[in-house]
Amino acid sequence: MTGVRMEDRKRVRLAFWMIFAAALLVRCIGFAAVPTGVNQDEAMAGVDAWALSRYGTDRFGIRLPVHFTAWRYGQMSVLLSYVMIPFIRLFGFGIFSVRLPMLLVSFGSVALVYLVGKRLFSVRLALGMMLLAAINPWHFMQSRWSLDCNLFPHVFLLAFYLLLVGLEKRAFLYFSMVFFGLTLYCYGIAAYSVPLFLAFLAGWCLWKRQLRLREVFCCILIFLAVALPEILVLAINFFGLPTIETPLFTLSYFPESVRSRDILLLNFSFPQLWRNLRAMFRTCILQTPGSLFNALPAFGPMYHISIPFLLTGMVCFLRDLLREKDMARRTGLTALWGFFLLGVWVGLTTFEVNVNRVNIIFFPLIFLCGYGIAAVLRRFPRAGMPVCAVYGTCFLLFLGTYFTAFAEDIGRYFNVDFLEAVQKADSQAGYESLYITGHMDWQYNVYMAEILTQYACEIDAAYYQERTNVTGGRELLPYSRRYHFVNVDYLTEAEAGGLYLVHVSELEKLPFAYRILGETGCYCLLTPGP
Repeated sequence: MTGVRMEDRKRVRLAFWMIFAAALLVRCIGFAAVPTGVNQDEAMAGVDAWALSRYGTDRFGIRLPVHFTAWRYGQMSVLLSYVMIPFIRLFGFGIFSVRLPMLLVSFGSVALVYLVGKRLFSVRLALGMMLLAAINPWHFMQSRWSLDCNLFPHVFLLAFYLLLVGLEKRAFLYFSMVFFGLTLYCYGIAAYSVPLFLAFLAGWCLWKRQLRLREVFCCILIFLAVALPEILVLAINFFGLPTIETPLFTLSYFPESVRSRDILLLNFSFPQLWRNLRAMFRTCILQTPGSLFNALPAFGPMYHISIPFLLTGMVCFLRDLLREKDMARRTGLTALWGFFLLGVWVGLTTFEVNVNRVNIIFFPLIFLCGYGIAAVLRRFPRAGMPVCAVYGTCFLLFLGTYFTAFAEDIGRYFNVDFLEAVQKADSQAGYESLYITGHMDWQYNVYMAEILTQYACEIDAAYYQERTNVTGGRELLPYSRRYHFVNVDYLTEAEAGGLYLVHVSELEKLPFAYRILGETGCYCLLTPGP
Protein backbone atom coordinates (compact mmCIF):
# COMPACT_ATOMS: atom_id res chain seq x y z
CA MET A 1 0.00 0.00 0.00
CA THR A 2 2.82 2.36 0.94
CA GLY A 3 4.55 1.54 -2.35
CA VAL A 4 1.42 2.40 -4.28
CA ARG A 5 1.11 5.72 -2.48
CA MET A 6 4.76 6.46 -3.16
CA GLU A 7 4.22 5.66 -6.84
CA ASP A 8 1.19 7.94 -6.88
CA ARG A 9 3.21 10.76 -5.35
CA LYS A 10 5.86 10.32 -8.02
CA ARG A 11 3.22 10.52 -10.73
CA VAL A 12 1.72 13.63 -9.19
CA ARG A 13 5.13 15.30 -8.98
CA LEU A 14 5.85 14.36 -12.57
CA ALA A 15 2.49 15.72 -13.75
CA PHE A 16 3.01 18.93 -11.74
CA TRP A 17 6.46 19.61 -13.17
CA MET A 18 5.39 18.74 -16.71
CA ILE A 19 2.51 21.23 -16.55
CA PHE A 20 4.69 23.85 -14.90
CA ALA A 21 7.51 23.40 -17.42
CA ALA A 22 5.08 23.59 -20.35
CA ALA A 23 3.49 26.76 -18.95
CA LEU A 24 6.94 28.28 -18.46
CA LEU A 25 8.13 27.31 -21.92
CA VAL A 26 5.24 28.77 -23.91
CA ARG A 27 5.24 31.99 -21.87
CA CYS A 28 8.97 32.47 -22.44
CA ILE A 29 8.81 32.23 -26.22
CA GLY A 30 9.67 35.73 -27.45
CA PHE A 31 8.09 37.35 -24.40
CA ALA A 32 10.10 40.55 -24.94
CA ALA A 33 9.17 40.62 -28.63
CA VAL A 34 5.45 39.72 -28.63
CA PRO A 35 3.61 41.93 -28.03
CA THR A 36 5.94 43.99 -30.16
CA GLY A 37 6.48 47.58 -29.10
CA VAL A 38 5.34 48.75 -25.67
CA ASN A 39 2.03 49.68 -24.08
CA GLN A 40 1.83 53.23 -22.73
CA ASP A 41 1.09 52.14 -19.13
CA GLU A 42 3.86 49.57 -19.38
CA ALA A 43 6.24 52.30 -20.54
CA MET A 44 5.21 54.55 -17.68
CA ALA A 45 5.74 51.83 -15.08
CA GLY A 46 9.18 51.19 -16.56
CA VAL A 47 10.23 54.85 -16.72
CA ASP A 48 9.22 55.44 -13.09
CA ALA A 49 10.97 52.23 -12.01
CA TRP A 50 14.12 53.37 -13.83
CA ALA A 51 13.97 56.74 -12.05
CA LEU A 52 13.46 55.01 -8.69
CA SER A 53 16.41 52.73 -9.34
CA ARG A 54 18.69 55.71 -9.97
CA TYR A 55 17.43 58.48 -7.72
CA GLY A 56 14.88 57.03 -5.31
CA THR A 57 12.20 59.22 -6.90
CA ASP A 58 9.68 58.85 -9.70
CA ARG A 59 10.26 60.77 -12.90
CA PHE A 60 8.66 63.88 -11.40
CA GLY A 61 11.13 63.87 -8.51
CA ILE A 62 8.67 62.66 -5.86
CA ARG A 63 10.61 60.67 -3.30
CA LEU A 64 9.47 57.04 -2.89
CA PRO A 65 5.83 57.71 -3.80
CA VAL A 66 3.10 55.51 -2.36
CA HIS A 67 1.05 56.20 -5.51
CA PHE A 68 2.32 57.45 -8.86
CA THR A 69 1.22 60.73 -10.45
CA ALA A 70 1.20 58.93 -13.82
CA TRP A 71 -1.08 60.76 -16.29
CA ARG A 72 -1.74 63.69 -13.92
CA TYR A 73 -5.47 63.19 -14.51
CA GLY A 74 -5.25 59.49 -13.56
CA GLN A 75 -2.83 57.80 -11.20
CA MET A 76 -1.10 54.43 -11.21
CA SER A 77 -0.23 51.86 -8.57
CA VAL A 78 3.40 51.47 -7.57
CA LEU A 79 4.14 47.89 -6.57
CA LEU A 80 4.99 46.55 -10.03
CA SER A 81 7.44 49.40 -10.63
CA TYR A 82 9.16 48.77 -7.30
CA VAL A 83 9.44 45.08 -8.21
CA MET A 84 11.07 46.08 -11.51
CA ILE A 85 13.94 47.90 -9.80
CA PRO A 86 16.28 44.92 -9.14
CA PHE A 87 15.75 43.66 -12.70
CA ILE A 88 16.57 47.08 -14.16
CA ARG A 89 19.70 47.23 -12.02
CA LEU A 90 20.68 43.73 -13.10
CA PHE A 91 19.79 43.79 -16.82
CA GLY A 92 19.61 47.51 -17.58
CA PHE A 93 16.60 49.53 -18.69
CA GLY A 94 14.61 47.94 -21.52
CA ILE A 95 11.64 45.82 -22.42
CA PHE A 96 13.24 42.63 -21.05
CA SER A 97 13.69 43.98 -17.53
CA VAL A 98 10.31 45.74 -17.62
CA ARG A 99 8.37 42.59 -18.56
CA LEU A 100 10.35 39.98 -16.64
CA PRO A 101 8.66 40.57 -13.24
CA MET A 102 5.15 39.87 -14.57
CA LEU A 103 6.44 36.77 -16.34
CA LEU A 104 7.97 35.39 -13.14
CA VAL A 105 4.93 36.24 -11.04
CA SER A 106 2.71 34.46 -13.55
CA PHE A 107 4.84 31.31 -13.35
CA GLY A 108 4.33 31.34 -9.61
CA SER A 109 0.57 31.71 -9.86
CA VAL A 110 0.29 28.58 -12.04
CA ALA A 111 1.80 26.64 -9.15
CA LEU A 112 -0.43 28.47 -6.66
CA VAL A 113 -3.53 27.31 -8.52
CA TYR A 114 -2.39 23.75 -7.89
CA LEU A 115 -1.64 24.41 -4.22
CA VAL A 116 -5.02 26.05 -3.61
CA GLY A 117 -6.83 23.30 -5.53
CA LYS A 118 -5.00 20.58 -3.62
CA ARG A 119 -5.93 22.14 -0.28
CA LEU A 120 -9.60 22.65 -1.17
CA PHE A 121 -10.34 19.66 -3.39
CA SER A 122 -8.12 16.75 -4.44
CA VAL A 123 -4.72 16.29 -6.03
CA ARG A 124 -6.26 15.12 -9.30
CA LEU A 125 -8.65 18.06 -9.51
CA ALA A 126 -5.85 20.43 -8.50
CA LEU A 127 -3.71 19.22 -11.41
CA GLY A 128 -6.63 19.74 -13.78
CA MET A 129 -7.14 23.29 -12.52
CA MET A 130 -3.42 23.94 -12.83
CA LEU A 131 -3.55 22.75 -16.43
CA LEU A 132 -6.51 25.06 -17.09
CA ALA A 133 -4.49 27.99 -15.75
CA ALA A 134 -1.46 26.99 -17.83
CA ILE A 135 -3.44 27.09 -21.10
CA ASN A 136 -5.78 29.94 -20.14
CA PRO A 137 -5.71 32.81 -22.69
CA TRP A 138 -6.13 35.55 -20.07
CA HIS A 139 -3.33 34.16 -17.92
CA PHE A 140 -1.05 33.72 -20.92
CA MET A 141 -1.61 37.20 -22.34
CA GLN A 142 -1.28 39.15 -19.09
CA SER A 143 1.99 37.38 -18.29
CA ARG A 144 3.69 38.91 -21.33
CA TRP A 145 3.21 42.64 -20.72
CA SER A 146 3.68 44.65 -17.55
CA LEU A 147 0.40 46.36 -16.81
CA ASP A 148 0.40 47.47 -13.18
CA CYS A 149 -3.13 46.28 -12.35
CA ASN A 150 -2.41 42.73 -13.57
CA LEU A 151 -0.22 42.16 -10.53
CA PHE A 152 -3.34 42.36 -8.33
CA PRO A 153 -4.82 38.86 -8.90
CA HIS A 154 -1.44 37.15 -8.44
CA VAL A 155 -0.65 38.84 -5.13
CA PHE A 156 -4.20 38.20 -3.95
CA LEU A 157 -3.95 34.51 -4.91
CA LEU A 158 -0.74 34.18 -2.88
CA ALA A 159 -2.40 35.86 0.09
CA PHE A 160 -5.45 33.61 -0.36
CA TYR A 161 -3.33 30.45 -0.29
CA LEU A 162 -1.46 31.60 2.82
CA LEU A 163 -4.80 32.35 4.45
CA LEU A 164 -6.02 28.81 3.76
CA VAL A 165 -2.87 27.38 5.30
CA GLY A 166 -3.16 29.87 8.14
CA LEU A 167 -6.53 28.55 9.18
CA GLU A 168 -4.55 25.54 10.43
CA LYS A 169 -1.18 27.18 11.19
CA ARG A 170 -1.65 30.70 12.56
CA ALA A 171 1.77 32.03 11.55
CA PHE A 172 0.73 31.71 7.89
CA LEU A 173 -2.53 33.51 8.63
CA TYR A 174 -0.68 36.55 9.90
CA PHE A 175 1.78 36.35 7.00
CA SER A 176 -1.14 36.35 4.55
CA MET A 177 -2.21 39.74 5.89
CA VAL A 178 1.06 41.22 4.64
CA PHE A 179 0.18 40.23 1.07
CA PHE A 180 -3.46 41.24 1.42
CA GLY A 181 -2.13 44.65 2.46
CA LEU A 182 0.20 44.74 -0.55
CA THR A 183 -2.76 44.27 -2.93
CA LEU A 184 -3.67 47.91 -2.30
CA TYR A 185 -0.39 48.88 -3.98
CA CYS A 186 -1.22 46.70 -7.01
CA TYR A 187 -4.47 48.31 -8.09
CA GLY A 188 -6.70 51.03 -6.66
CA ILE A 189 -9.75 48.76 -6.93
CA ALA A 190 -8.29 46.65 -4.10
CA ALA A 191 -9.01 49.45 -1.62
CA TYR A 192 -12.78 48.96 -1.85
CA SER A 193 -12.80 45.22 -2.47
CA VAL A 194 -10.10 43.40 -0.47
CA PRO A 195 -11.21 44.77 2.96
CA LEU A 196 -14.76 43.59 2.21
CA PHE A 197 -13.50 40.09 1.41
CA LEU A 198 -11.51 39.99 4.65
CA ALA A 199 -14.45 41.32 6.66
CA PHE A 200 -16.74 38.68 5.12
CA LEU A 201 -14.33 35.85 5.93
CA ALA A 202 -13.55 37.17 9.41
CA GLY A 203 -17.25 37.30 10.20
CA TRP A 204 -17.70 33.73 8.95
CA CYS A 205 -14.72 32.41 10.94
CA LEU A 206 -15.86 34.14 14.12
CA TRP A 207 -19.40 32.84 13.67
CA LYS A 208 -18.19 29.28 13.08
CA ARG A 209 -15.49 29.58 15.75
CA GLN A 210 -12.69 28.96 13.30
CA LEU A 211 -10.86 32.03 14.63
CA ARG A 212 -10.74 33.84 17.94
CA LEU A 213 -11.45 37.52 18.30
CA ARG A 214 -7.87 38.32 19.30
CA GLU A 215 -6.56 36.47 16.21
CA VAL A 216 -8.84 38.54 13.98
CA PHE A 217 -7.68 41.67 15.78
CA CYS A 218 -4.02 40.75 15.14
CA CYS A 219 -4.85 40.23 11.46
CA ILE A 220 -6.47 43.67 11.28
CA LEU A 221 -3.40 45.30 12.81
CA ILE A 222 -1.00 43.61 10.39
CA PHE A 223 -3.17 44.44 7.38
CA LEU A 224 -3.47 48.09 8.43
CA ALA A 225 0.25 48.36 9.15
CA VAL A 226 1.03 47.32 5.57
CA ALA A 227 -1.86 49.10 3.84
CA LEU A 228 -1.92 52.31 5.89
CA PRO A 229 0.22 54.49 3.56
CA GLU A 230 -2.09 53.74 0.62
CA ILE A 231 -5.17 54.27 2.80
CA LEU A 232 -3.76 57.66 3.83
CA VAL A 233 -3.21 58.60 0.18
CA LEU A 234 -6.86 57.80 -0.51
CA ALA A 235 -7.94 59.88 2.47
CA ILE A 236 -5.72 62.80 1.42
CA ASN A 237 -7.28 62.85 -2.03
CA PHE A 238 -10.84 62.29 -0.82
CA PHE A 239 -10.67 65.21 1.62
CA GLY A 240 -8.40 67.39 -0.55
CA LEU A 241 -5.53 67.52 1.96
CA PRO A 242 -1.97 68.57 1.05
CA THR A 243 0.81 66.15 0.12
CA ILE A 244 2.68 64.66 3.10
CA GLU A 245 6.39 63.90 2.79
CA THR A 246 7.95 61.56 5.35
CA PRO A 247 11.50 60.19 5.66
CA LEU A 248 10.23 56.84 4.33
CA PHE A 249 7.77 57.76 1.56
CA THR A 250 5.56 60.46 0.05
CA LEU A 251 1.77 60.56 0.35
CA SER A 252 0.69 62.59 -2.67
CA TYR A 253 -2.35 64.74 -3.38
CA PHE A 254 -3.48 64.61 -7.01
CA PRO A 255 -5.47 67.77 -7.81
CA GLU A 256 -6.36 66.69 -11.35
CA SER A 257 -7.46 63.13 -10.58
CA VAL A 258 -10.60 61.80 -12.29
CA ARG A 259 -10.36 58.17 -11.16
CA SER A 260 -13.05 58.53 -8.48
CA ARG A 261 -15.62 58.89 -11.27
CA ASP A 262 -15.09 55.21 -12.09
CA ILE A 263 -16.33 54.07 -8.66
CA LEU A 264 -20.07 53.49 -8.51
CA LEU A 265 -20.12 53.88 -4.72
CA LEU A 266 -19.11 57.54 -5.11
CA ASN A 267 -21.36 58.27 -8.10
CA PHE A 268 -24.28 55.88 -7.70
CA SER A 269 -27.02 55.51 -10.29
CA PHE A 270 -29.17 52.52 -11.20
CA PRO A 271 -28.59 52.98 -14.97
CA GLN A 272 -24.82 52.85 -14.36
CA LEU A 273 -25.20 49.79 -12.14
CA TRP A 274 -27.06 48.07 -14.98
CA ARG A 275 -24.37 49.03 -17.50
CA ASN A 276 -21.69 47.73 -15.12
CA LEU A 277 -23.57 44.44 -14.75
CA ARG A 278 -23.87 44.04 -18.51
CA ALA A 279 -20.16 44.81 -19.01
CA MET A 280 -19.18 42.24 -16.40
CA PHE A 281 -21.49 39.56 -17.84
CA ARG A 282 -20.28 40.26 -21.36
CA THR A 283 -16.61 40.14 -20.33
CA CYS A 284 -16.59 37.27 -17.84
CA ILE A 285 -19.40 34.95 -18.94
CA LEU A 286 -20.03 35.60 -22.63
CA GLN A 287 -16.31 36.38 -23.05
CA THR A 288 -16.74 39.09 -25.66
CA PRO A 289 -14.16 41.69 -24.59
CA GLY A 290 -13.83 44.80 -26.70
CA SER A 291 -10.05 45.22 -26.69
CA LEU A 292 -7.29 43.34 -28.48
CA PHE A 293 -4.92 44.20 -25.63
CA ASN A 294 -6.10 41.49 -23.30
CA ALA A 295 -8.11 38.90 -25.24
CA LEU A 296 -8.36 37.48 -28.74
CA PRO A 297 -11.98 37.73 -29.97
CA ALA A 298 -12.01 34.18 -31.35
CA PHE A 299 -11.03 32.68 -27.99
CA GLY A 300 -12.08 35.06 -25.21
CA PRO A 301 -10.31 35.22 -21.82
CA MET A 302 -11.09 31.55 -21.01
CA TYR A 303 -12.15 29.96 -24.34
CA HIS A 304 -15.81 30.02 -25.31
CA ILE A 305 -15.98 26.26 -24.80
CA SER A 306 -15.62 27.00 -21.06
CA ILE A 307 -18.98 28.77 -20.76
CA PRO A 308 -21.11 25.65 -20.07
CA PHE A 309 -18.47 24.21 -17.73
CA LEU A 310 -18.24 27.53 -15.91
CA LEU A 311 -22.00 27.75 -15.35
CA THR A 312 -22.09 24.09 -14.29
CA GLY A 313 -19.23 24.69 -11.89
CA MET A 314 -20.98 27.64 -10.24
CA VAL A 315 -24.14 25.63 -9.62
CA CYS A 316 -22.38 22.45 -8.45
CA PHE A 317 -19.89 24.30 -6.26
CA LEU A 318 -22.59 26.27 -4.47
CA ARG A 319 -24.66 23.11 -4.01
CA ASP A 320 -21.72 21.20 -2.55
CA LEU A 321 -20.76 24.16 -0.37
CA LEU A 322 -24.21 24.20 1.22
CA ARG A 323 -24.10 20.42 1.74
CA GLU A 324 -20.60 20.28 3.22
CA LYS A 325 -20.60 19.06 6.83
CA ASP A 326 -16.89 19.28 7.70
CA MET A 327 -16.52 22.79 9.10
CA ALA A 328 -12.83 23.28 8.27
CA ARG A 329 -13.40 22.25 4.66
CA ARG A 330 -16.56 24.33 4.47
CA THR A 331 -14.64 27.40 5.62
CA GLY A 332 -12.10 26.91 2.83
CA LEU A 333 -14.85 26.51 0.24
CA THR A 334 -16.61 29.58 1.63
CA ALA A 335 -13.37 31.52 1.24
CA LEU A 336 -13.18 30.51 -2.43
CA TRP A 337 -16.80 31.52 -2.97
CA GLY A 338 -15.95 34.83 -1.31
CA PHE A 339 -13.05 35.17 -3.77
CA PHE A 340 -15.55 34.78 -6.60
CA LEU A 341 -18.01 37.25 -5.03
CA LEU A 342 -15.15 39.70 -4.65
CA GLY A 343 -14.75 39.64 -8.43
CA VAL A 344 -18.49 40.13 -8.89
CA TRP A 345 -18.39 43.09 -6.50
CA VAL A 346 -15.56 44.67 -8.50
CA GLY A 347 -17.53 44.19 -11.70
CA LEU A 348 -20.64 45.81 -10.25
CA THR A 349 -18.97 48.79 -8.61
CA THR A 350 -16.36 49.68 -11.24
CA PHE A 351 -17.21 51.61 -14.39
CA GLU A 352 -18.08 49.20 -17.23
CA VAL A 353 -15.19 46.82 -16.61
CA ASN A 354 -12.93 45.33 -19.24
CA VAL A 355 -10.68 42.29 -18.73
CA ASN A 356 -7.98 44.31 -16.97
CA ARG A 357 -10.32 46.02 -14.54
CA VAL A 358 -12.05 42.83 -13.45
CA ASN A 359 -8.93 40.66 -13.57
CA ILE A 360 -9.43 39.59 -9.93
CA ILE A 361 -12.33 37.34 -10.99
CA PHE A 362 -10.43 35.10 -13.39
CA PHE A 363 -8.66 32.88 -10.87
CA PRO A 364 -11.92 31.90 -9.14
CA LEU A 365 -13.47 31.40 -12.59
CA ILE A 366 -10.63 28.98 -13.43
CA PHE A 367 -11.35 27.05 -10.22
CA LEU A 368 -15.10 27.00 -10.94
CA CYS A 369 -14.54 25.95 -14.55
CA GLY A 370 -12.35 23.06 -13.39
CA TYR A 371 -15.00 22.13 -10.84
CA GLY A 372 -17.64 22.13 -13.59
CA ILE A 373 -15.53 19.92 -15.86
CA ALA A 374 -15.02 17.47 -12.98
CA ALA A 375 -18.78 17.40 -12.33
CA VAL A 376 -19.48 16.65 -15.99
CA LEU A 377 -16.83 13.92 -16.11
CA ARG A 378 -18.22 12.24 -13.02
CA ARG A 379 -21.55 11.90 -14.82
CA PHE A 380 -20.05 11.15 -18.25
CA PRO A 381 -16.64 9.49 -17.68
CA ARG A 382 -16.08 8.84 -21.38
CA ALA A 383 -16.15 12.56 -22.10
CA GLY A 384 -12.67 12.99 -20.59
CA MET A 385 -10.67 12.47 -23.76
CA PRO A 386 -12.93 14.65 -25.95
CA VAL A 387 -12.79 17.49 -23.39
CA CYS A 388 -8.98 17.27 -23.24
CA ALA A 389 -8.79 17.16 -27.03
CA VAL A 390 -11.02 20.23 -27.43
CA TYR A 391 -9.05 22.28 -24.90
CA GLY A 392 -5.75 21.13 -26.39
CA THR A 393 -6.91 22.12 -29.86
CA CYS A 394 -8.12 25.50 -28.58
CA PHE A 395 -4.76 26.14 -26.95
CA LEU A 396 -2.79 25.26 -30.07
CA LEU A 397 -5.05 27.45 -32.20
CA PHE A 398 -4.72 30.24 -29.67
CA LEU A 399 -0.93 30.05 -29.74
CA GLY A 400 -0.95 29.96 -33.51
CA THR A 401 -3.11 33.09 -33.65
CA TYR A 402 -1.21 34.86 -30.89
CA PHE A 403 2.19 34.48 -32.54
CA THR A 404 0.97 35.32 -36.05
CA ALA A 405 -2.13 37.47 -36.61
CA PHE A 406 -2.16 38.96 -33.12
CA ALA A 407 1.59 39.65 -33.17
CA GLU A 408 1.08 41.62 -36.37
CA ASP A 409 -2.09 43.46 -35.33
CA ILE A 410 -1.03 44.41 -31.82
CA GLY A 411 1.97 46.41 -33.06
CA ARG A 412 -0.30 49.33 -33.91
CA TYR A 413 -1.76 49.41 -30.38
CA PHE A 414 1.64 48.91 -28.80
CA ASN A 415 2.91 51.94 -30.73
CA VAL A 416 5.64 50.24 -32.77
CA ASP A 417 5.87 52.87 -35.52
CA PHE A 418 5.83 55.77 -33.09
CA LEU A 419 8.57 54.30 -30.91
CA GLU A 420 10.88 53.75 -33.86
CA ALA A 421 10.06 57.13 -35.40
CA VAL A 422 10.66 59.13 -32.23
CA GLN A 423 13.99 57.35 -31.64
CA LYS A 424 15.11 58.37 -35.12
CA ALA A 425 13.91 61.92 -34.57
CA ASP A 426 15.72 62.23 -31.24
CA SER A 427 18.99 60.95 -32.71
CA GLN A 428 18.84 63.31 -35.70
CA ALA A 429 21.86 65.62 -35.58
CA GLY A 430 21.63 69.36 -36.09
CA TYR A 431 18.18 69.95 -34.56
CA GLU A 432 17.76 71.26 -31.04
CA SER A 433 13.94 71.35 -30.79
CA LEU A 434 11.59 68.45 -31.49
CA TYR A 435 7.86 68.85 -32.11
CA ILE A 436 6.16 65.53 -31.61
CA THR A 437 2.58 64.72 -32.52
CA GLY A 438 0.08 63.29 -30.06
CA HIS A 439 -1.37 61.14 -32.85
CA MET A 440 -0.72 57.54 -31.82
CA ASP A 441 -2.28 56.08 -34.98
CA TRP A 442 -5.00 54.42 -32.88
CA GLN A 443 -5.84 57.37 -30.61
CA TYR A 444 -4.83 60.98 -29.99
CA ASN A 445 -3.10 61.63 -26.67
CA VAL A 446 -0.22 64.05 -26.12
CA TYR A 447 0.45 62.62 -22.63
CA MET A 448 0.88 59.20 -24.22
CA ALA A 449 3.27 60.62 -26.79
CA GLU A 450 5.36 62.14 -24.00
CA ILE A 451 5.71 59.00 -21.88
CA LEU A 452 6.46 56.85 -24.94
CA THR A 453 9.12 59.36 -25.97
CA GLN A 454 10.68 59.23 -22.51
CA TYR A 455 10.72 55.44 -22.71
CA ALA A 456 11.98 55.10 -26.29
CA CYS A 457 14.65 57.80 -25.96
CA GLU A 458 15.62 56.77 -22.41
CA ILE A 459 15.25 60.30 -21.08
CA ASP A 460 16.89 60.62 -17.70
CA ALA A 461 14.61 61.68 -14.84
CA ALA A 462 17.04 64.39 -13.73
CA TYR A 463 16.99 65.83 -17.25
CA TYR A 464 13.18 65.64 -17.34
CA GLN A 465 13.09 67.59 -14.08
CA GLU A 466 15.59 70.06 -15.62
CA ARG A 467 18.15 69.52 -12.89
CA THR A 468 20.70 68.84 -15.64
CA ASN A 469 21.01 69.38 -19.38
CA VAL A 470 22.62 65.97 -19.91
CA THR A 471 20.75 62.79 -20.80
CA GLY A 472 22.13 59.67 -22.42
CA GLY A 473 25.60 61.23 -22.53
CA ARG A 474 24.33 64.16 -24.64
CA GLU A 475 24.14 67.80 -23.58
CA LEU A 476 20.89 69.26 -24.89
CA LEU A 477 18.58 72.20 -24.42
CA PRO A 478 16.49 71.93 -21.23
CA TYR A 479 13.72 69.35 -21.55
CA SER A 480 10.87 71.87 -21.86
CA ARG A 481 12.69 73.68 -24.67
CA ARG A 482 13.74 70.58 -26.60
CA TYR A 483 10.63 68.38 -26.47
CA HIS A 484 7.26 69.79 -27.51
CA PHE A 485 4.23 67.49 -27.65
CA VAL A 486 1.62 69.03 -29.88
CA ASN A 487 -1.76 68.71 -31.47
CA VAL A 488 -1.15 69.62 -35.09
CA ASP A 489 -4.62 71.19 -35.31
CA TYR A 490 -3.42 74.01 -33.06
CA LEU A 491 -0.08 74.75 -34.72
CA THR A 492 -0.02 78.28 -36.14
CA GLU A 493 3.58 78.72 -37.20
CA ALA A 494 6.80 76.77 -37.56
CA GLU A 495 9.98 77.14 -35.56
CA ALA A 496 12.91 77.72 -37.84
CA GLY A 497 15.39 74.92 -37.41
CA GLY A 498 12.89 72.74 -35.55
CA LEU A 499 12.28 69.08 -36.33
CA TYR A 500 8.69 67.82 -36.61
CA LEU A 501 7.39 64.27 -36.21
CA VAL A 502 3.83 63.98 -37.49
CA HIS A 503 1.39 61.30 -38.57
CA VAL A 504 0.90 61.01 -42.32
CA SER A 505 -2.77 61.95 -41.92
CA GLU A 506 -1.70 65.30 -40.43
CA LEU A 507 0.46 66.51 -43.30
CA GLU A 508 -2.37 68.40 -44.95
CA LYS A 509 -3.11 70.20 -41.68
CA LEU A 510 0.35 71.76 -41.33
CA PRO A 511 0.15 75.57 -41.63
CA PHE A 512 3.61 75.89 -43.19
CA ALA A 513 5.67 74.58 -46.07
CA TYR A 514 7.86 71.62 -45.16
CA ARG A 515 10.52 69.26 -46.39
CA ILE A 516 10.24 65.55 -45.52
CA LEU A 517 13.46 64.06 -44.22
CA GLY A 518 12.24 60.49 -43.82
CA GLU A 519 9.31 58.19 -43.11
CA THR A 520 8.86 55.44 -40.53
CA GLY A 521 5.68 53.45 -40.89
CA CYS A 522 2.85 55.96 -40.72
CA TYR A 523 5.03 58.81 -39.38
CA CYS A 524 6.95 61.50 -41.25
CA LEU A 525 9.98 63.39 -40.04
CA LEU A 526 10.12 66.88 -41.54
CA THR A 527 11.50 70.35 -41.15
CA PRO A 528 10.00 73.69 -42.21
CA GLY A 529 11.16 74.97 -45.54
CA PRO A 530 10.56 74.79 -49.29
